[in-house]
Amino acid sequence: MSKGYFRVNKYLQSTSHPNVFGGGDCITIDEYEHLDHPFPPKAGVYAVREGPVIANNIMHYLKEEELETYTPQTEFLALLMTGDLKAVGTKFGFSFTGKWVWNMKDYIDVGFMKLFDPNNLFNDYANKGTAEPLEHNALFEEELKSAGDERARVKEAVMTMSVADAAALLQIDEDHEEFLEQFMILERMKNDTEFREGIIAICKN
Repeated sequence: MSKGYFRVNKYLQSTSHPNVFGGGDCITIDEYEHLDHPFPPKAGVYAVREGPVIANNIMHYLKEEELETYTPQTEFLALLMTGDLKAVGTKFGFSFTGKWVWNMKDYIDVGFMKLFDPNNLFNDYANKGTAEPLEHNALFEEELKSAGDERARVKEAVMTMSVADAAALLQIDEDHEEFLEQFMILERMKNDTEFREGIIAICKN
């Protein structure tokens, strides 16, 4: 234990009981204990991404194979609902708020929960009760087709959008409800350093 948390190594394996693995808010990773701030943060996105590593490493451990290293991401989108059909979000060191943030969080959360619907996880589940898992990530195929054109149009527009216009959309009136453009802007910011730094400079002023 470390400050009340379950201590694990870079494989998410207990440092005291090698046959035990852990993830989520209950752990602290010994490699990062020297930092002056908690890392990784106690946020759900880390638990979600730790899960597959833990599952793989349990199998590797049982087979006496080399374990997989978990490398936490350094940035994540934090979203907090405020109870008034609005939410606050932070990423890249600045914040944004409004109904569109609530709708974006709802979109992300609902999409994630659909992963656990047996009708999405398994072929012909309704008839068989259990069946073969879907292959080739074929989840929500029809839904993706119907929404694909709109997403493609918005993404194309965002990829050529100016820094000033993008920053304005992230700072839009709190009653604005559409979120897809903002979602795509945040996605572009992950990979476009100049775009990201320009928006941050505007939003922090």
